Amino acid sequence: MADSLTIDSQVDSHAGVSTLKLSGALLSSNVQSFKARLQEVNTAGLVIDLSDVDHVDSLGIGALVNAQVTRKKAGKTLVLAAVSERVLAVLKGTQVDQLFRFAASTSEAQTLAAVAFKP
Repeated sequence: MADSLTIDSQVDSHAGVSTLKLSGALLSSNVQSFKARLQEVNTAGLVIDLSDVDHVDSLGIGALVNAQVTRKKAGKTLVLAAVSERVLAVLKGTQVDQLFRFAASTSEAQTLAAVAFKP
C-alpha cells in the first residue's frame, strides 16, 4: 500500500538515545501512529531515521516540526538521519529544514544525539 508507514524502534539506554526508523510514507493517513510512537520516547536523545521514507505531506512535516519544538523545549535533542533528497527538498521547500539537525547516517545521528547529553 502506497500510504503505509512502518515504525521500528531501538533504545540505547546507556547512551540515552532512541531511534525510530520509519519506512514508507509519512502522511495525513498515518501520522497519528507516528505521533503516538513519539510520545512513548523518554530518552534525552531521539534519532528519526528517514532513509526509507519516500514521501512526506504537510501533516507529516507538521509532526516532525512539533516533535522538534517539543523536545527542544524539554531540553532534549532530535536528529534526522539519512533523509532522502526528495524528503529534504520538501523540508527545504517549506523552509523548516533550518529547524532540524541532520546526519548522513543513523550511526552518525546516534552519536550526535548521545554527545549532546554527555556531561
